[in-house]
Amino acid sequence: MKYNDYELLDLIYDNDEVAYDIMLKKYKPIIYSKALEYYNYLKANHCEGFTLDDFYEEGIIAFNHAIKKFDANKGTLFYSFLLVCLTSNFNLMYRGIITLKNKPLLKYQELDFEVRDSRAVDPYDSIDNLDIYNKLDDYLDNLSQLDSAIITLRLNNFKYFEIEELLEVSSSHISRVIKAMREKIKISC
Repeated sequence: MKYNDYELLDLIYDNDEVAYDIMLKKYKPIIYSKALEYYNYLKANHCEGFTLDDFYEEGIIAFNHAIKKFDANKGTLFYSFLLVCLTSNFNLMYRGIITLKNKPLLKYQELDFEVRDSRAVDPYDSIDNLDIYNKLDDYLDNLSQLDSAIITLRLNNFKYFEIEELLEVSSSHISRVIKAMREKIKISC
């Protein structure tokens, strides 16, 4: 017998472990896909010191949080709410990874030769510039929680109407927030 998300959630709230397993199995590919997206993005920017499992575990934490906090009375789908929780948790994890105090550890490069070798170079010469992400982090830190959520969702390819439904804000407010962010840090989304 197939259950919909609402029925599974009701069973989970009644401590039904089988329902939890069914729900997790259903959403595991989405959690893994989102974790892989963030992992690959950081790898492409030469960040080290974390694994795909770290992101996947963070995704499971977000999944459990979504189950606890989901309110069917608000008219949203569990899937949409889970995506918001995953995005939020992964963005917090991402921020922690790229903070200034972690950069020396995360941007290391292994040398294929001894430092005394004439080919030796300063490993920091080849580090990519993450100024745009630092600007974005600083900008998001100074915003309200709502405006920060709007930008985070938009940067994760949510459409305006989806953000409008999820956060219950007007499209004009979303436009103003996105426009202000574009002007401030010069990125497109």
